[in-house]
Amino acid sequence: MDGQRFIGKVLLLVTIAMSAVAAAQTYSTLYSFTVSDAFWPQGGFVEDASGNLYGTTKGGGTYGVGTVYELSPPAQGGTTWTKTTLYSFQSYGTTGEIPSSDLTIDSTGALYGTTYVGGDARCVCGVLYKLVPPTQKGSAWTEQVLHAFTSGSDGRLPNATVVINSQGTIYGVTQQGGAYDSGVIYQIRPGTGGTFAETILYSFGDNGDASTPNGPLLFDSTGALYGVTSLGGAFNQGAVYKFVPPAKAGQQGTETILFSFGGGSLSSGVTPIGNLIFDSAGNLYGVTNGGGGSLGFGVVYELTPATGSWTENVLFSFNGTDGRYPEAGLTLNPTNGSIYGTNSAGNPLKGGSGIVFQLTPPAVKGQPWTESTLLQFTFFGNGGLPAGRILLDSNGNLFGTTLNGGLYGCDGYCGVAYEITF
Repeated sequence: MDGQRFIGKVLLLVTIAMSAVAAAQTYSTLYSFTVSDAFWPQGGFVEDASGNLYGTTKGGGTYGVGTVYELSPPAQGGTTWTKTTLYSFQSYGTTGEIPSSDLTIDSTGALYGTTYVGGDARCVCGVLYKLVPPTQKGSAWTEQVLHAFTSGSDGRLPNATVVINSQGTIYGVTQQGGAYDSGVIYQIRPGTGGTFAETILYSFGDNGDASTPNGPLLFDSTGALYGVTSLGGAFNQGAVYKFVPPAKAGQQGTETILFSFGGGSLSSGVTPIGNLIFDSAGNLYGVTNGGGGSLGFGVVYELTPATGSWTENVLFSFNGTDGRYPEAGLTLNPTNGSIYGTNSAGNPLKGGSGIVFQLTPPAVKGQPWTESTLLQFTFFGNGGLPAGRILLDSNGNLFGTTLNGGLYGCDGYCGVAYEITF
């Protein structure tokens, strides 16, 4: 009888253990980039209706200065994803080189992004480009330069993906240039005959203003735009801003600083970076690359709407063993309110090459959020230095890239595309 009880307990423990494993996340490398093809995937993915993923690399391609690529899911019953290079940037001419942003996809399947250099022959300050899919599958995609930045009032060094409203108007930021050489918000409107015209809506950096945009813009339901700057604000430690575009062409928009980081204490975080996200209540969430206590490894923060400056709540301060130095923003799971993100470095005792983390909201509002490490990168094999935003698909799976690591060539520095399933 005692033996039967013992066997029963063992079977129960095995069942519990198997259930825990089944409930845990699983990591898969979708693709390891190579020096002979394309390498250094720059950022995160966008997804089309068929589940194809699109991204960019900073290196490789026909001319060695970067590509736009597609990863297609395996056929039914298969396991291998297929990579296709859609476009190779040129190391000469005016088409731009070295992509600097994630991509944006429109309803026609066209892709939009920015390059850090190239374009105007005098300045080579980067371009905003559009890639148009072919009418016949398998034919070449076509690149169109929508604007080449010139370092004047129109800005230079575009470093973030663009957003597009329902009328097809494009909004973006540059890191430098403008009236105070601290970056701009620009607008690109489609014109007749496939032309596009740029308008500068705002120049950062005047008299304690936010300075040096360091992440993409975010729309709210009214069409207002939100973003972060790595410098400026009341304490020159970075800011979160809101910009209301002008109602009519030729009018002025309105910029407001919602929150200034620093303030005599590093606990609130410093140097905000990456994209912002909204929850259903209108709260904003983001990350900082530094601050968060004596270690200064960065924080995840929440900003709650208020009259004047918004109220900050630090949800989590990284301590090194759970990662440090976020470089990309956040992704919200609308089903359960969880937040996903990456750190560019992790526990040095476990590889130190970055992590994917999850923050789970408390059952009772006001209680601490719970941080979980979903994946610890070890550089060789499963990748290292995740620098792009996580993509959450309709099945609850996560997709991302790492700038370094992987299996093939580059001395392990080529990067990978990965998936985390639950």
